[in-house]
Amino acid sequence: MHLLLGCDMRERHHDASAEPHSRNALGARYVVVGPLDAYGVRQDPQAPVEHVTLIPPPGVDGPEVDFRMPVPMGATVTVLKVMRTNRLFDPEMTFIVALEGAALPVNAPVRIDLFRGNEGEGRLQLNPAIYRRLPAP
Repeated sequence: MHLLLGCDMRERHHDASAEPHSRNALGARYVVVGPLDAYGVRQDPQAPVEHVTLIPPPGVDGPEVDFRMPVPMGATVTVLKVMRTNRLFDPEMTFIVALEGAALPVNAPVRIDLFRGNEGEGRLQLNPAIYRRLPAP
């Protein structure tokens, strides 16, 4: 516990899209087939929304959540980047995605963290109960 005192614990992201294990995830398209919510996330209650994160129920709550709204079934998600984070106690991988078919109240980057029910069985796989992968065009 004392080792963490004085450490800068802000979450940081590093673009891992060029790493060999990321190739199959980049450009992958999914359709939303299960319950999913979009959350506007900010650093503090007076700050603007920094990003939107997609999380299946039950989701999260707290002062950093600006809004929560359902993502409609049939919305599509396209993986734009694969990011590696410095999270200590949760899996480190995150997708930056394009979300189509959901009218978000802000223009902010959309993320899918590969935990909290978003993760599938394999590395960099999304939960097939929430996201169905579409064939490549």
